[in-house]
Amino acid sequence: MAMNQLVSIGGTSVGVTLPMAELRDEQLVSGGTGGEPLEIEETLLRVERFDRGAWQVVRTDEHEFPAYMERPAFCQQAQPTVEA
Repeated sequence: MAMNQLVSIGGTSVGVTLPMAELRDEQLVSGGTGGEPLEIEETLLRVERFDRGAWQVVRTDEHEFPAYMERPAFCQQAQPTVEA
């Protein structure tokens, strides 16, 4: 799992770095290799805080709202599969 870090943006905001390879897979960036200029697709992302220390980042052009922004399954309490 990649570790991402917070970076200052213009001294007034903070952003999170995202792996370039994953952004290329999503076709959000191109170029940036072999002297080519890096081109970034203009795309809106929605960032939702759903718990202390937990955020979800979603492309608004790929998913409908607000249905998609329900509490993600991975942050829900695990349910027992066997009874004692």
